[in-house]
Amino acid sequence: MPRACLLFPALTLALLLAATDGNAQAPSRDVKLAGMGIRKCTEWQQWKDARNIESRAMVLEWVQGFIAGHNVYARGGSATASPVVASVAVLIPLLDAYCLKNPEQRIFAGVVEITQSLGGAKVNVEPKATPPRAPQPEQKGRLDS
Repeated sequence: MPRACLLFPALTLALLLAATDGNAQAPSRDVKLAGMGIRKCTEWQQWKDARNIESRAMVLEWVQGFIAGHNVYARGGSATASPVVASVAVLIPLLDAYCLKNPEQRIFAGVVEITQSLGGAKVNVEPKATPPRAPQPEQKGRLDS
């Protein structure tokens, strides 16, 4: 697999973690997440039941990239965060258990919980509340044709 495919999840995580509580000096930023981690746990379970090894392998590649990004972040940030090392043999049953309990959650949320349970950095995955937009005044004097 090309290194660029593995680099994207790590960079995504680094950007995400920069916008979280882990580094109080960093300005808060909205981060968009992409990839297999945004899939719901119901899909992870369906792939297990259907023995869809390819889809589950793609998720595990994404998870390992996420963890690699976590480790980069943990090395330069919080003193309480430890690098996380987890083989696929460890990750599969942990993700299976999380998704069985939380079928409507995103795989990403399960990976964050797993990473934290293995000693990793705390990540706030709750989306920020969007402030209500001020009502826009009607445009007066607009010419209608």
